Amino acid sequence: MNLRFRTILTGIAALAVVSFAPAQQSFNQALQQMKIEQKLGAQVPADATLRNEKGENIKFASLLGKRPVVLLPMFFLCRGICGKEVDSLLKDVAVLKDKKVGKDYDVILLSIDPRETPELAMNKKVSLLKVFNQEGSQEGFHFLTGELKEIRKVTDAVGFGYAYDEKDGRINHPAGMMVLTASGKVSQYIYGADYPPKMVELALDTASQDKLGTKAEVELLGCIMIDPKTGERSLVIENVIRLIAGICAIGIFSWIGVMAFQNRREPLTAAPKDNRSEEHTSELQSRQYLVC
Repeated sequence: MNLRFRTILTGIAALAVVSFAPAQQSFNQALQQMKIEQKLGAQVPADATLRNEKGENIKFASLLGKRPVVLLPMFFLCRGICGKEVDSLLKDVAVLKDKKVGKDYDVILLSIDPRETPELAMNKKVSLLKVFNQEGSQEGFHFLTGELKEIRKVTDAVGFGYAYDEKDGRINHPAGMMVLTASGKVSQYIYGADYPPKMVELALDTASQDKLGTKAEVELLGCIMIDPKTGERSLVIENVIRLIAGICAIGIFSWIGVMAFQNRREPLTAAPKDNRSEEHTSELQSRQYLVC
C-alpha cells in the first residue's frame, strides 16, 4: 500500500470522525434527558395552566377530583412511536368491560411540543372519537397543549424526561404512560407502547382506591433502555446501529480502494532478448499482455 493510498484512507477516516462527532454529541445530550423516573406518589401540579382542545386556558386541577386519570405524554404530529402508543391505548381500553372512559376514568393526551395548537388537538380528538365510539367518551378524552414551561411542570412532576430542541423543534422522548389517582398522584407507570388490558385495568383499580402501585419492570423503549429504579438508560440501540453502519461503510470503501490499487500494475518493460525464435517470443509477449 503506497503513501498516496494511505493518505486517502486517513482522510476518509478523519472525515468520518468529523462528520459523526457533532451528531454523536447532540444525540448523547438528548439521551441524557430521555428517561422515565418512577415517582410513585408524586403530585401533579394543580396550578399548571394548559389549553384544552377548545382553546380554553385551564388549570390541571380542573381535570382532577372525579376519577382516575390515564396520562399519556406525546405530541400529535409525531411520526414515531406516539401513534403506536395512542392506537394501542385505544385498542386495549376498548375491551375493558367494567371500565369506561368518561365514567370510570379519564384519558389525557398531553402534547409535549409547545408549537402544537388547540386546533390541531381538536382535529386529533375528532379523528379519535370516530374510531373510539363509546357513549360518554367525548367528555372523558382531553387533548392538551400549552407553553413549554407549563408542560414541563407536569412532565417533570411525573418523571417523564424528554429533549426538545427549540432551534429545529426536534423532540426525543421515551414511551410510557402514567395512571393518576383522582387527586392527581402518580399511582402506576406502564412502560412501552403496548398496554395490556389486564395491566391497565389493575392500575385503574389501584388508582381508584387512592393507592400506589408497584414499580414497573425494565422495558425496552425504542432507542433506549430504561432502568425502573434509577430511570437511567443502560443501552442505546439506535446509537449502536449508527456506529456499526458507519464502520461498515468506511470498511467497504476502504476495501474497494485496496482492491483497486492492488490490481494496478506498472507498465511492462521490454522483454529480454534470448535465443528463442521470433514466433515463440511473440507468443510469450501475447501471454504477458493477457495477464496484465
